[in-house]
Amino acid sequence: MEKTKNILIVDDDQDLLDMYNEFFRMDGFKIITTKSGIGALDICKKEDIKLIISDSNMPGMNGLELLTHLRSYYQTMPLFYLLTGAMEIEESEVKNYGVHALISKPFDLDEIMRRIKEDLK
Repeated sequence: MEKTKNILIVDDDQDLLDMYNEFFRMDGFKIITTKSGIGALDICKKEDIKLIISDSNMPGMNGLELLTHLRSYYQTMPLFYLLTGAMEIEESEVKNYGVHALISKPFDLDEIMRRIKEDLK
């Protein structure tokens, strides 16, 4: 049996964290959540994270800043998805940062799950 894959979800909206947590757990993923980029950095030092889904707009450290910090100490970076609302950025631009996919809000959780399962094969 395949080892459970850890997904880290970073968002400053607790309602969204709760929704993501419930949705992804139903498919057998281990979900770890945090409301901040700094919290995400701490978690990544302690856990074997395979994929990160991060909001782009958060206080203190936005999603791209988080990714920049993560890239400085990961040899093999986990897959990184960036969730965005009213952010003026193109997917081709964020892929230069190492973002695997740019997902615009509002989004379809089933579509995100399909992409994640495909990418984690």
